[in-house]
Amino acid sequence: MVYLVPVLVALALFTAAIALHRMGRGNSKLSKRLEDIRQEDTISGEAVPELVTQRLPVLGEFIAIFGWLLPGQVRSEIVRWDLAQAGYRAIGATRVFAGARVLVTVAFGVMSYLVPTLLHRVKGEVVMLTLVGTAIGYMAPIAFLRWKQSRRRQEITLTLPDALDLMVVCVEAGLGLNAAILAVGKEVRLNSHALSDELRMVNYEMRAGVSRIEALRNLAIRTGVDEVRAFVAVLVQSDKFGTSIAQALRTHAVSLRMRRRQRAEETARKTPVKMVFPLVFCIFPELLVVILAPGMLQLFRALLDMAQE
Repeated sequence: MVYLVPVLVALALFTAAIALHRMGRGNSKLSKRLEDIRQEDTISGEAVPELVTQRLPVLGEFIAIFGWLLPGQVRSEIVRWDLAQAGYRAIGATRVFAGARVLVTVAFGVMSYLVPTLLHRVKGEVVMLTLVGTAIGYMAPIAFLRWKQSRRRQEITLTLPDALDLMVVCVEAGLGLNAAILAVGKEVRLNSHALSDELRMVNYEMRAGVSRIEALRNLAIRTGVDEVRAFVAVLVQSDKFGTSIAQALRTHAVSLRMRRRQRAEETARKTPVKMVFPLVFCIFPELLVVILAPGMLQLFRALLDMAQE
């Protein structure tokens, strides 16, 4: 019971925080989208620093100071690409991530030591809880990064078929592939900021002198989405063999839309299985109490009357 009470309190606070975040998220997302529509999101020269040369905020600079404790992660190319897949491409993002891991690890370790100590637990339990808390703190930033990557990939995956349709229209209207990518990157921003930024980044790389094939391959690496890899493969093969880009993109868009529908159907079929847990543990007990409580009370009263007689 000593450990169960703080766990339940923490779970209740966590649930309340998620509910408040969800309530505010819808309004903020709607306001952001309306602001984008109002400003029409014109792509100008100011967009280049936004995507390529993002600077760290003051809090980020403070957290990055502790990154020197993990120099391997600061210089790691894998960590840099992982952060790019999560949407963090600012200069010094690896230092902030390393510093965050250090601070979160220390915070969890200190809290895991102080709480059992204040509860006067035995030394063995204090050591065990401290080690577990430190390990959780060290892995928590990675779990958060994977969650951000998953959300971003899902957003890109859902928007990509519509973006390919727009690209087909642009190419058939006479635009070159580079101009089509730039135009689609501008138009899809209302649906997906992530995909819009990635397409614009491809255009900026090609303008900076990077070859088209290399820029497209960097797009596949930055997103980490299988559909984008297939899209890049289609463009590379069409460019290499000289086939019709519009026809290849149309066929690929149809296949992506079919896969999106199949994923929706798969998710719908999983719904009954996912409903088992809340039904069994959250709804059925209340129903049993409501249905059986009056009968049980009458039974207890009858047994008491028989015992008194």
